[in-house]
Amino acid sequence: MADLVEHLERFLGPIEGGTRGDDSVPAGVQVIRFGADQPFTGVTTWATLGLSHHHLAQSSGRGLHQELVMHLPNARQPANTAGVLFQMAGGLVQRGQGLAHGEVIGPRGRLFAGTELAALVASAPVYLPDSFAVCDTPAARVVLTWLIPLTAPEAWFAIEHGWRALETIFVDQDPDLTDLGRTSVQLRDVT
Repeated sequence: MADLVEHLERFLGPIEGGTRGDDSVPAGVQVIRFGADQPFTGVTTWATLGLSHHHLAQSSGRGLHQELVMHLPNARQPANTAGVLFQMAGGLVQRGQGLAHGEVIGPRGRLFAGTELAALVASAPVYLPDSFAVCDTPAARVVLTWLIPLTAPEAWFAIEHGWRALETIFVDQDPDLTDLGRTSVQLRDVT
């Protein structure tokens, strides 16, 4: 069994900063930032830490302990990144249910100023080795969930046709999902 911080740093390098938020943040939840160019050149990774102390339900009825991860470009670090992660963590704790794979959150207006990104989708952290996705800690098994920013058209497409359909388009068109300046992929009819 591993310590969660050790697990994260093994894949993402040392934690370089973080914040505890304010009184609106669920108890014990922090947002941490890793060094630039982790896990690959051009990005900085952010994550929640402490969300996994909250027992969340799954649609199957089983329990879930979850942390959230975002990869954002080094050059354009949004000032509200921690706020977005705190808001997500707070919403999960309030509803008492974790994010399911492929679950779309939003669209709710622009996530980050100056971008077309308006929603998030929960996914496996595919930019990292498979062994990153789950950390067995002494307290619980923790699932690490990648939050991918989506444009409003992408979000509506995923809501209507399912995450797998959008994921297939992402694989075909290969957009840089860490690029906050990206435009929507070309969506096609699914029949």
